Amino acid sequence: MSFRRKLLLMFALAVTLSVTAVTWTVSTMARRAFERADNERTAALITQFRNEFRRRGEDVVERVQTIASSETAARMALSLSREAPDYGTYLNEAKTIADTQQLDFLEFADGEGKIISSAQWPAKFGYPDPSITPGQPAPKDAYLLLEQLPDGAALGLSATREVSAGDKSLYVIGGKRVDETFLASLELPSGMRALLYQNLAPGFSSKQLVDGAGELKQPDRLAPLVERVQ
Repeated sequence: MSFRRKLLLMFALAVTLSVTAVTWTVSTMARRAFERADNERTAALITQFRNEFRRRGEDVVERVQTIASSETAARMALSLSREAPDYGTYLNEAKTIADTQQLDFLEFADGEGKIISSAQWPAKFGYPDPSITPGQPAPKDAYLLLEQLPDGAALGLSATREVSAGDKSLYVIGGKRVDETFLASLELPSGMRALLYQNLAPGFSSKQLVDGAGELKQPDRLAPLVERVQ
């Protein structure tokens, strides 16, 4: 091979390597920039969703606080301080107040955690409320609570407030159901879709995975993700 051909070959090889290196560098930088922008957008969307969810929780807290500050709650708390309080008087009180405050769940319980009145299940009268720990302060913020209902269980975004009368306490526990209707009411950022998986048992149940429109199409495609989170 002549010197001229060797020189041309080396020149072509150098150009090829340079183009390859530049292409790889640009591709890598572009991919990293895209991943960084995508991660930042994802983080921003998650932050917005959490802010919206927190806002809904604050709304529940405000409604429960309004009930706890009402004359009805004060009267119920005062009756607890009597030697033989008549709890039956307030059997249907929770349902009436829950409808007024647009709450799906509302219960009144005494200082020992026994239910005085329940909007979602009146027959729970006299039974202990599992969300109440006597002697412990009520949570300041809203929280997720699994509500037991006559036809099963439902997830609620709930809040608790304590009303004191002397050495006696009245607990007000209220909340809103977290389901597809709740998801549909959220003000989500553009491009975001919120899903809810309601089954707390092991394994995957496709009927329990919903969005704001109801049950999903092809929910089994998300089964690996749900099982990994569980």
